[in-house]
Amino acid sequence: MSVEKLVLKQFDEKYTLSLLQKLIQIPSAFPQYEEIASFVKEELGRLGLDVRVSGDSGKDWKRPNVMGTYKGQGRGRTLILSAHTDVVPPYDLSLWKVEPFSAKVMDGEVYGRGAADTKGSLAAMISAARTIVNADLELEGDLIVVAWAGDEYTPKDAKYFDGMSYLALNDLIKGDMAIFGEPYDLHVTYTSRGRIWIEFEIGGEASHSATGRGINAILKSIKLIESIYQLRLGEHPVTGKDTINIGTIQGGTQTNIVPDSCKFTFDIRFGEHLTTSKIEEMVKSRIQEIQQSDSQFILRSMKIPERREPFGFPRDSTLNSALIKAGQVTGVPLQYGGALSFGPVADWKDRVGLTEGCLFGPGKTGEAHAINEHVNVNDLYSAAKIISLAVPYCCGLR
Repeated sequence: MSVEKLVLKQFDEKYTLSLLQKLIQIPSAFPQYEEIASFVKEELGRLGLDVRVSGDSGKDWKRPNVMGTYKGQGRGRTLILSAHTDVVPPYDLSLWKVEPFSAKVMDGEVYGRGAADTKGSLAAMISAARTIVNADLELEGDLIVVAWAGDEYTPKDAKYFDGMSYLALNDLIKGDMAIFGEPYDLHVTYTSRGRIWIEFEIGGEASHSATGRGINAILKSIKLIESIYQLRLGEHPVTGKDTINIGTIQGGTQTNIVPDSCKFTFDIRFGEHLTTSKIEEMVKSRIQEIQQSDSQFILRSMKIPERREPFGFPRDSTLNSALIKAGQVTGVPLQYGGALSFGPVADWKDRVGLTEGCLFGPGKTGEAHAINEHVNVNDLYSAAKIISLAVPYCCGLR
């Protein structure tokens, strides 16, 4: 029997769906991480994987990360399957058509907070590990399933950005390639845009609003906001059109006082044709133009709290080729895609040993954090089957 037939014969749809429902039914918004970590630990242990739990903690919070290893012969490459267990809160319950943690199935969709982001991916990955175990495959390299916490919120007293960063920077995980579970509609997503966050404070001169005097900091800010929005950035064939967004704005103290301060922040995302330094240069040029034409324009501060260059892994890698091949075998043709972000992966990939990686999982990106979040059942099955087949393709067989 071919490895493809052997693997697909062991795949269990009922188990995969039931597992996702159980994961959704465990609320896991900050700081409720321990119950779901305990559940995943037991599940991976039941499959016979070598399970370890490690994580950081702080004031009133703990972030346990669960790692389950299916040991190979030590002669092949190690594949990491990684997805986060935490979710954002369900927000306004009155807008949900189902109870957010009910995991109800309607019209071929599983509804619930975390269904797409990223418990669908985690269920597919654990299901894939179960399939490999039940197929009794002797892999050349190791398979590691990681269920980590901390994607949606980073405590102020946390030393590490998230759970994967903690594991990587403490040398608790090593691997050659990784699939990071995210809702990218079954696209093999290997590259992402860069981003730069810019904070401004524009000054003014306070006065009673009825006097007609003073310098209105909000009006002065509008000049810079409009000018930044007019920047010509560009478009990347994979990651798409570059974007500019003003995300926060705060100005003034009360209605009848001319505001003497206005603070606002921008999020600018861009493809590999640009850099954060180039974006910064373009913004500073716009500021100079305004200052030259308006002597009352006062820039009190410009800060850059976030700066990430475009990042990606090789497109034509063993890992990506394995996923494409697995898609062909299962009758689900896969396409390449671009990501919103790889998060902090670029900061620690070399420490782990990663040379190949991608974001891949069931669910549409727009479902992340959405009211009535859901994932398609057939896409869940497809993801689990594709990952199951990719494992022997990547790790090798004895």
